[in-house]
Amino acid sequence: GGLRPALGDVEGNPGLLYVQYSRNRNVEGAAFCWLVGCYSLLIVLGAAGNSLVVCAVVRKRAMRTARNLFIVNLAVSDLLLCLVTMPLTLMEILTKYWPLGREPVVCKMLGTLQATSIFVSTMSITAIALDRYHVIVYPTRESLKKVGAAAILSLIWLLSLVLASPMFVWRSLDQHELNLPGLQYVSYCVEKWPVAHGRAYYSAFSLVFQYLLPIITVTIAYSRICRKLRYRISYVFYAASTRARKGKDDRRMRRTNALLYSIALIFCVSWLPLNIFNLVVDVWNPFSGSQAMLVTYAVCHMMGMSSACSNPLLYGWLNDNFRKEFLEIAAALCPCAPAAQAAVRERVGSLRSSLAGRGRRGG
Repeated sequence: GGLRPALGDVEGNPGLLYVQYSRNRNVEGAAFCWLVGCYSLLIVLGAAGNSLVVCAVVRKRAMRTARNLFIVNLAVSDLLLCLVTMPLTLMEILTKYWPLGREPVVCKMLGTLQATSIFVSTMSITAIALDRYHVIVYPTRESLKKVGAAAILSLIWLLSLVLASPMFVWRSLDQHELNLPGLQYVSYCVEKWPVAHGRAYYSAFSLVFQYLLPIITVTIAYSRICRKLRYRISYVFYAASTRARKGKDDRRMRRTNALLYSIALIFCVSWLPLNIFNLVVDVWNPFSGSQAMLVTYAVCHMMGMSSACSNPLLYGWLNDNFRKEFLEIAAALCPCAPAAQAAVRERVGSLRSSLAGRGRRGG
């Protein structure tokens, strides 16, 4: 909403309004094709990956655990990022005006939905980290039940709506009558804050609640988890006193540590550029050209949205249960695919192991 030039000084002059309109958001040539291609790739990959996560839990009752509810909630919020936030942001970058009609409520609701989905995504990542911290660091405490998980998820959505509510309150639709052939009016969905530098204040607020607090929480939680796992594996080694067992547990611990630190690092790298860009531009805009600012914003925005593509990999594919479900879904959709054949082999291997175990117990 804050990417258009001010039109107050030409209000009421159709000729000057048209000149300002024609210069607005001038992305063309290679930059236009590049933006469309990159956004389309992110949308397709993110929508496919997060849809697989949701389907994996919906299709099998055993997957509907309290812990997996957090992952499904993350997938749903990331689906909103892929199907709503990214297409709308691309539309606003490439178009010279607001093309979705003259209803102000549409401008308000879509802006609120975009902000809400981002807050829900980052809060869900934080909730997953805290849940894993609770399970691993304090294993003797009572595990989270479905009712408790549902209450936490409801709180996440409610809090996200509250944090995103300024978008509904202070976004408005500016309409300018041109009455020119083929262009009767132009509309802009903009933010009109009641105080000077209000947008900068909200950017700083978002930086704290959408980025700094989650990344600090996730980093501390996963660091404590890694320390706990290191202590637990050392204790098991001394109890078992077998070098083979220690080597196997060490490899498992290294994989787990690498995964946890990768989650924190990817979260940090993905969302940092967009938060810095918003704050810098709102306080002091260093860009002299419209296209340079728009392309820079698009790159920062795509880095943030890339988390919607990496989350299904980090929380889904690298989880044994989810990976098995993904392969089974692939087998159902395309039996000839290599992933489908791998799923069949894995299913047959599991069945053989189960039958062999029964045979030993029967003997």
